[in-house]
Amino acid sequence: MRTTLEIPDSLFKKAKLKAVHEGLALKDIINRALERELVSTDDDTKTRRTRAGRLFAALDQARNTAPVGRLNRDEIYDRPVLR
Repeated sequence: MRTTLEIPDSLFKKAKLKAVHEGLALKDIINRALERELVSTDDDTKTRRTRAGRLFAALDQARNTAPVGRLNRDEIYDRPVLR
């Protein structure tokens, strides 16, 4: 499909230099960049949702049902109390 895009001059120059350096056509560089952007956005969203779900599940599992009360330094760090 053909379309017209407005690309800032500085970005166009970078893309054109990359295409020349890699021996590719400019359209190949643009297609590759667009594909990478679209794929990574979907993957990032899925990954974030998966991580958030795991985090919330772990927090639910670790939630204390009874208050612990105040702890002193040794109890916090699970050290034996030396007196």
